[in-house]
Order: sequence, then C-alpha cells, then structure tokens
Amino acid sequence: MKFFSFISRLIIISAYVAGVSVLLMMIITVADVILRIFNIGITGAYDLVRACGVIAVACALPYVTAAKGHIAIEFFYQKCNHQGRLILDSLFRMCSLLIFGGLTIQTFLHGLSLYRSGEVFPNLGMSVYWIPFVISFNCLLMMIVFIYHLIHPGKEYIKP
Repeated sequence: MKFFSFISRLIIISAYVAGVSVLLMMIITVADVILRIFNIGITGAYDLVRACGVIAVACALPYVTAAKGHIAIEFFYQKCNHQGRLILDSLFRMCSLLIFGGLTIQTFLHGLSLYRSGEVFPNLGMSVYWIPFVISFNCLLMMIVFIYHLIHPGKEYIKP
C-alpha cells in the first residue's frame, strides 16, 4: 500500500534525524568540555544537548516500534498460547494507540502555546515551540505503526 510505504520512508528519515541528534549531542558535549579547558565554553551547550536528547528519543521511537524492537512483557507472553499472545499484543497496541493519541494532541497544543507565548531557550534565545511539534509528529507516526500492527498482527512494519 502506498500510504504505508510513504510512512515507512518518514519513519526511516525520522530515525536518521535521531542518529544525527545523538551525534550532535556528542560533538557539542566534547567540544564544550575541551573548550572549557581554555576557559571558553559553548554558550547554550546545555540547551542544545537537551533539545537534541528530546529529538533523539522522539525520532527513534517510531522506528523502534515499527521494527518491534521494544522489550515485550515476557512474563505475560510466556503464560499465553499463540492466540493469547496475539490478543494480548492487540490489547497493548490499542491501549498504546489511545495513549499516543493523547500525547499527539497534547504536545501539539503545547507547541501552539509555546509559539503564542514566544518561549525561548534561556541561554540561546532560540524558539522552543518546534520541539513539541516534532514530538507530536513522531507520536502520530507511532499511532500509524500501531494501526498497522493491529491490521497485520505479528508482522514488523519495517525490517531492521
């Protein structure tokens, strides 16, 4: 289906963004530590690393979920037969769909309120409203993955 193919490309792009964010966190941290030896710090290093950390986690979640890379609750799964596992998995997916639906809406609304208020990072003066929008977008991707897993139980959305 073309829709799921398009979404899988978005998920992979999001995973690359997560990787770049982790790389930026490392570069900023190492550069800041080295520069502090010479009494020159990177202004806003903490803000940048904090933003990159949030982006890394938010952008990695859809890929990990699509590849079924999360740790299953083995205690419950071991007690069930194959059909019981599918039912339990579907139940967990529906609950996750509700949770991430709420997260999608609330982070989007929070991003709008930050945009309206003009909130900025304390040291950089850079706007922060875009971060909840990134989180909201990735929560939406997660919801699509959950729907795919409900339609196709037992299948990975993306092969790792």
